Amino acid sequence: MIRYDAVNKPGVSNLLTIQSTLTGKSVAELEQEYEGKMYGALKTDLAEIMVEFVTPFRERTQQYLDDPETLDAILAKGAEKARAVAAETLAQAYDRVGFLPAKH
Repeated sequence: MIRYDAVNKPGVSNLLTIQSTLTGKSVAELEQEYEGKMYGALKTDLAEIMVEFVTPFRERTQQYLDDPETLDAILAKGAEKARAVAAETLAQAYDRVGFLPAKH
């Protein structure tokens, strides 16, 4: 029986929660849809939903991997932003601990 029961059926409950989150259907709706069905149906459907959900991320990632120059530029820009934020935090930490400011 496919039903939400976090104590006695934590695995099934987790799968129902994931599917509910990705589809927008309530857990109660999903319980009704799977009434009389086996766990395999839930797992198969959830696998298809997950593939559909992650495909755009995978495609976008592959675009970046196929264009190393753009990827390097994006990473360099992110590193520059991170250094700016970290520099302020690091300066405060140095000051509080009593270290001399870092030389660049």
